[in-house]
Amino acid sequence: MNRRTYVSVVAGAATVLAATSLTGVFDGMSWFPVVAGSIIVVTLAGLGARALRTPPWLQPVVGAVAVLLYTTVVFGHDRFLGLVPTPATITGLRADIQTAFADIAELAAPVPARPGILLLTVAGVGIVAILVDLLASVLGRAALAGLPLLGLYTVPVAVDREGIGWVPFALGAAGFCWLLTAEHGTTIRRWGRPFRAGSAAEPSRSGSLVAGRLAVFGIVLAVLLPAGVPALSAEGLHSLFNGGLPGTGSGRTVTAINPVTELRGQLIQDDPVELLRIRSNDRDPFYLRLATLERFTGNGWTLRDMSAKPEARVREGVPNVSGISGGTPTVSQKTTIEITGLTQSRYLPLYSNPTAVDVKGDWRFDRGSEAVFSTVDTTKSLKYTFESRRVRYSAELLRNAPPPPTDSSIARYTQLSNPEPSVKKQVDQLIAGKSNEYERAVALNNFFSPENGFVYDLQTPAGTSQSAIVDFLDKRRGYCEQYASAMAYMARVAGLPARVAIGFGYGAPEGNYTTITSHDAHAWVEIYFSGIGWVPFDPTPPTGQGRTGNLAWVDDNATNPGDTAAQTAPEEQPEAAGPSQAAPEPEASDDAAAAATEQDKNKDSGPTLLSILMTILLWVLGALVVVALAVTPALVRRAVRAKRLAAVSRPGDPSAAAHAAWDEVMDTLTDLDAAGDGGETPRGLSKRLGSDGLDGQAQGALTLLAHAEEQARYAPRMGAVPGLADAVVTVRAALHQKSPRRRRILAELAPASTLERAGSAVRSIPAKARRS
Repeated sequence: MNRRTYVSVVAGAATVLAATSLTGVFDGMSWFPVVAGSIIVVTLAGLGARALRTPPWLQPVVGAVAVLLYTTVVFGHDRFLGLVPTPATITGLRADIQTAFADIAELAAPVPARPGILLLTVAGVGIVAILVDLLASVLGRAALAGLPLLGLYTVPVAVDREGIGWVPFALGAAGFCWLLTAEHGTTIRRWGRPFRAGSAAEPSRSGSLVAGRLAVFGIVLAVLLPAGVPALSAEGLHSLFNGGLPGTGSGRTVTAINPVTELRGQLIQDDPVELLRIRSNDRDPFYLRLATLERFTGNGWTLRDMSAKPEARVREGVPNVSGISGGTPTVSQKTTIEITGLTQSRYLPLYSNPTAVDVKGDWRFDRGSEAVFSTVDTTKSLKYTFESRRVRYSAELLRNAPPPPTDSSIARYTQLSNPEPSVKKQVDQLIAGKSNEYERAVALNNFFSPENGFVYDLQTPAGTSQSAIVDFLDKRRGYCEQYASAMAYMARVAGLPARVAIGFGYGAPEGNYTTITSHDAHAWVEIYFSGIGWVPFDPTPPTGQGRTGNLAWVDDNATNPGDTAAQTAPEEQPEAAGPSQAAPEPEASDDAAAAATEQDKNKDSGPTLLSILMTILLWVLGALVVVALAVTPALVRRAVRAKRLAAVSRPGDPSAAAHAAWDEVMDTLTDLDAAGDGGETPRGLSKRLGSDGLDGQAQGALTLLAHAEEQARYAPRMGAVPGLADAVVTVRAALHQKSPRRRRILAELAPASTLERAGSAVRSIPAKARRS
């Protein structure tokens, strides 16, 4: 293996080592062989391009084509001959990329190696590999190759709160030092074979050994020094192996996503689809909750930043954060849920106030929203059991509740900046004369009634922003999310701690279980009462949503149906676990379920004519770009030659004419790969070419040009030398005639002199920057 090949291989290896920094981004290591494969493909493409003497400027293009073919083979659909992308391939890859961007907006590290995200990663790492190969192998600037390698570390540093770990850092640093050492050795060997002092036989390796030892020492110091410095957590080197192997991210904080977006992907169906089955020992359960939206930003209701460390895994236990006091009446529930159609949810459907959850996988409990979520697992084919407490709400219980606490844990649920004046005026009118929190909440809930002109309507445009809420309260037409968003907004205007809950309605009895379908997806409001916890209120008209109903505790004169319901033993299996009261069948399905999009209707229709035309256009544009790049060096070379011949023929500056003529001869030799070692004098070069078979006329012309160049270099004054232009043409023709045909063609299509000048210009940029 020659030194140039060795540097290329080391550049690829350094990129692979730097790619290990992505271990904090992905869950598991199934992504690594695919990403490493793209780097190997780029390295092999670069080696092949240089073996075929491909022009340096074209080698990155070869690498890009190699990455495109690699992604086509690994991720593509309907490939021609298993390798060539087709319109259907482009359509499939485009769909994967769109899915990837949706996943990026929702998921948090560590993410599963889904095809779309993996496709983007392969493309990004492939670009980094191309840049590293260009800088280190083509331009000979291994130090600059550290910049794209460093770019690989920006992604995990940005998304992983705990950093990348010392193992990926050490591997990437070692790869970069290895690359510097390889390029250093290549540079030294260009000057000859170094020997140790006092020895005429043994080559010196002391410089490389010292550099390698310093690199190892620097990496070790960079790893150990930060670990030993106390951080805000007061943890240092002693906690290096606490909780798992170093670099595994076992103490990493993970962040969840908004369940509304996730639900819509499951629920946009024209017909109801069964999502899950419930078996519970409670004959009167309430809605199933996925998560709560507690932050209103002005643009709508969103989750707060949910986070949970490894100790928050539900298999370690569920903390009691319900806020229920000892005197509050509750019913113990034991429930088993079998997932049937809710395959991609990152949230577990649970009843409120869970006390224990038995589920397989990495599911964690968020104390603020009381949601159980995962960034690793989904609910696909899941079956789990949990225990919870249902509060037996009644009007009397809620009316006698003390005022909500003023501590920050609850006060943040009343935060609302710059409420709309029209909404505040309306809220003030509704709660005027209401003496306690319960009466104010009931007044707001009952405001959203058909008697006040509110109508359930799926055709209303989506929106939960501040302006959308104002529009909804003005037009009084909307669906569950808008009703819940508006009431929660008004509750905060009234000073009540409120949030929006997302989940499912009661469902329907089916044999010995309750079935939940896509039509049961629902949103409601939860308001905090001291000693009772989060109490649900449902402003959505009962006829407008799947299998929901009026809440008994919202009516002053009603009692809670749960007060008279017999509670079965935890191990007893009820005949049916349905709602306490029959709700009329909805006239329309859930807003998300009924809003089927054209994308869903046409998702299996294959590539459209537009996609085919776009694909053809992209290929044509790509071909034009490649052709333009290919002919540019030849055009530049012709322009330079014409400029020189004009200078040779122009009277007035004999020295400039002689230099221009000689430069053209030297570039011609470079193009034909006959320039020699570059250290010859003009006279010595003339003699060498004469001995190589240059004919008499051409030899005389070359001698004339050599003498003119010597005079221009060394003579104090120089007179005009006639015949230089003719001599240049004669020498060029003779040199071309004595060269092989393949070399002549390459000299015209890919002139090496132009490419070398471009490379020299790029290599001189750092030096110019330092001087400036």
